[in-house]
Amino acid sequence: MNDIKRLPAKAVYLLLAYMPFHIFLAQSLSLLTGGLSVWKVAKDVFLGLAVLITIFLVYKHKKQNKIFTLLLILAIAYGLQHLLVWFMQPGIYKPTAILGTVYNVRVVLFAVLGLGAALLAPDYLTEKKVVRLVVIAGTVIAALGVIQYFLPKDLLTNFGYSVARGVRPAFFIDDKVNLPRIMSTLRDPNSLAVYLLVPICLTISLLFTNKKARQLYVGALSLQLLALFLTFSRAGWLGAIIAISSLLALHFRGWIHKHIKIISISIISAILVLGIGGYLLRDQYVVQNLILHSDESTKASEDSNALHLRLAKDGAIASFKVPEGYGPGTAGIVSIQSPSGGKLTENYYIQISYEIGFVGLLIFIGIWGYVLFILQKKKGILTSSLLASGIAYLALSMLMHLWTNEAVAAQWWIMSGVVIGLPLLQKKSKRIKG
Repeated sequence: MNDIKRLPAKAVYLLLAYMPFHIFLAQSLSLLTGGLSVWKVAKDVFLGLAVLITIFLVYKHKKQNKIFTLLLILAIAYGLQHLLVWFMQPGIYKPTAILGTVYNVRVVLFAVLGLGAALLAPDYLTEKKVVRLVVIAGTVIAALGVIQYFLPKDLLTNFGYSVARGVRPAFFIDDKVNLPRIMSTLRDPNSLAVYLLVPICLTISLLFTNKKARQLYVGALSLQLLALFLTFSRAGWLGAIIAISSLLALHFRGWIHKHIKIISISIISAILVLGIGGYLLRDQYVVQNLILHSDESTKASEDSNALHLRLAKDGAIASFKVPEGYGPGTAGIVSIQSPSGGKLTENYYIQISYEIGFVGLLIFIGIWGYVLFILQKKKGILTSSLLASGIAYLALSMLMHLWTNEAVAAQWWIMSGVVIGLPLLQKKSKRIKG
C-alpha cells in the first residue's frame, strides 16, 4: 500500500531531475529513435497521468485538505477558461491551441502534483531530499553551461540541435560570434538564467545553515553564479539581484530592521553610482553589448530593448481590443508555430490576457497569489528560497514568457506544492497523536 502511495512522490523526484535535461535528451535521443514530437509530448502526457493518479489516491486515502481541494478547483477553472475561449474563437489553429492550453495549465498541475505527493508520502518525499536533488541538478546544469562556453559553438548540432528541429544550437549577443551566450541543456540563455535562481537561493541558504559542508556549497554557488553571468541574460541578472536580496531579507529580518537607515542609504547610493557610471560609460563596447545589447551595428535597426517594449505594448493594446481573449496558443512561444504567425508579447501577463482574456489572467494571478500567500506562512530553507525566487519571478514575468519553459515551471511549482503539503500533514499528524 505504501508503494502505491509513493507513486506521486516518485513522479516528483523524476520530473525535478529530468526536466532540466529534457531538451537535450529529446533532441539527441530522437536522432536514434526518431519521433521527436513524441519525445516532446511525452513529458506532458506523463504529467497528466501522474496528476490523475495523484488526485485519485489523495481522495481514496482521504488525505485531501482545503488547500488541495481549492487548488484543484482553481486548476479545473483555469483549464475550463481555456476551453471556453477556444469555443468562442473556433477558427484558431488547432495544434497551437492544444499546445497553448497544455503549456499554460500544466503550471498549476505541477503544484497539484507536488501537494498531493507530499500529502500521500511525507516520510518518502522530504524537504531534505528535494533540496539536495535540486541543488545537485542546478549545479550540474551550471557546470555543463560553463564548459559549453569554451567548446565549439556548433557542437550541439551533433546532438540534433537545429532551427528546423525547434531548438537553436548556439546563441550570441546580437548575433556576434565573438560574444557567445550559454544555455546548457535548457532551451535558451534566458531560460537557463531564471532556472538557476532557485538552486542559487537554496545553495545560499545552505551556506547559512550547514557549516560542515560550507566549502562544497561555496564551490557549487560559484559555478551557479558563473553560469548565470555567462548567459548574459539581463533579465536573469536582475532576477538574481531581486531573489538574493529577498532571500537575505527573509534570513536577516531582525538585523535589517535594526539597521534599516544604513541599508537604505547604501542601496540608494549603489543605484546612483551604477546609474551614473552606466550613463558615463554608455558608449563603451562592453556596456553597449553586454548590458544594453545594442551598439553602433544595431542602431540602424530596432535594438532588443526597443523590440521588447514594442512587442509588450502591441500585445497590451490588442488585449484591450478583445478582452475576452483571442484563444489559447495565439500568443507566446507556442504561437509562432501557427501558419498565420504568432504574437510574441515578451510579457507573460500580457500573453495570458491575450490568449484567454482578462478573466483567465485574473484566475492565474489568483492561483499564483494564493500559492505565495500559503508559502509565506511556512518556514524553512526551501520555503524562503521559493519565496525569494517567486518574488523575482513576479517581476521577470513582465520581461519574458517565463512559465512557458518546462524546467522553470516544473521546478518552482512542484516544489511549492511540496512545501505547502508537507507541513500540513506533519501538523495534522502531531495533532492526532496528541
